[in-house]
Amino acid sequence: MRKAGASLVKTSLYLILAGIILTSPELIRLAIIPSVLLLLPFGARVKVVREEWTEKVSVGEVFSVSLIVEVVGIGIARVRHKLPEHFELVEGSNLKEVIVFGKRLVRINYKARATKRGYYVLSEVEYELENFSQAFVSRGLATSSVVVEVKHKIPKVRKVREIRGRARSPMPGIDIAKIGVPGTEFREIREYMPGDSIKFVNWKATARKGKLMVNQYEVEGKKAVWIFLDSNPYMLHGTNVKNYLESAIEAANALAYHYTTRGHKVGLYVIGDRRMIHPDVGSRQFRRISRALLEVEGGKESIDEALENCKKMLLLYKPLLILITRAERVRVDKVLKLSKLMPVQVVALKGLERGFSGAVMEVARRKSVNRLRSCGSCVEFDVNRPLAVW
Repeated sequence: MRKAGASLVKTSLYLILAGIILTSPELIRLAIIPSVLLLLPFGARVKVVREEWTEKVSVGEVFSVSLIVEVVGIGIARVRHKLPEHFELVEGSNLKEVIVFGKRLVRINYKARATKRGYYVLSEVEYELENFSQAFVSRGLATSSVVVEVKHKIPKVRKVREIRGRARSPMPGIDIAKIGVPGTEFREIREYMPGDSIKFVNWKATARKGKLMVNQYEVEGKKAVWIFLDSNPYMLHGTNVKNYLESAIEAANALAYHYTTRGHKVGLYVIGDRRMIHPDVGSRQFRRISRALLEVEGGKESIDEALENCKKMLLLYKPLLILITRAERVRVDKVLKLSKLMPVQVVALKGLERGFSGAVMEVARRKSVNRLRSCGSCVEFDVNRPLAVW
């Protein structure tokens, strides 16, 4: 009960008391009016009966939502479709206020802009029904099935600078894959690893070694590319919408598209999230990587730990390893050591440092970049500029 309701109760009691004292039937009858206002039904039943919306959009694009909500009750109804903090209204309104007497359909139509990638479940429809006397308010939640998937746009990367490494050729575009479709040329006998076909098991070597051994043949296809995306807390430097993590995800998405469309096996490992997708080819692999990037929230894991966790698979695939991070957070000696085994490319993010602390971080970043460039394995990416050419 609100203050108005308490006032009506007091008014009714005062009139009744005055009528008794003054022996006035008119005052007692007059006290019935506030009581009638209090007895008006104030409960509400609300449900969403129809909904239409744009299911998939890119960051920065506008999407539309249309809801029809059925409200049953008596009074002034306010219905609001709750939006996440990363959405901004550009047209219409997600709040409607109407007068209800019995049953009424409330239409909510609006357009909003998505400013951050992710899956957003817009399931809450808040309602409030206030009776005409403003004495009582009924509040609650109805549910909707609106789900919006917001992805980063895929920039058209026109060119990727290739780097030299210990591979058959300096460029992954023409290098032969370490893992791919087996050919007919025998290469070696090695220990079995998850994913190996049982038809390649060498039973004689297995019996001799006492552990499962397989024949490995030279394979056909292009070199594998493995993207390591750093999602540690320091990658959140910036705003909720514009920060290093969001820019790194955009870059990883673009690189995955660039290489999968050119026939490379592409894999992904999210440092911090500990999310791994083994290298594979084709558009299905790109969709798998894109969906995984959509769900990245971040975590804590050092780059060294990530490389160590994937060491066995890296040595097997010998891929082009692309590490997207902040250069000042990289242990350069570790990268230089790894580059002797496989080509390594560090994508060093920059552009969000400000003030004195930013100048100090810039000095550290520049030092790391110069050392990494000594072996030709670092590309700088200014997050304030369009992603087009590495």
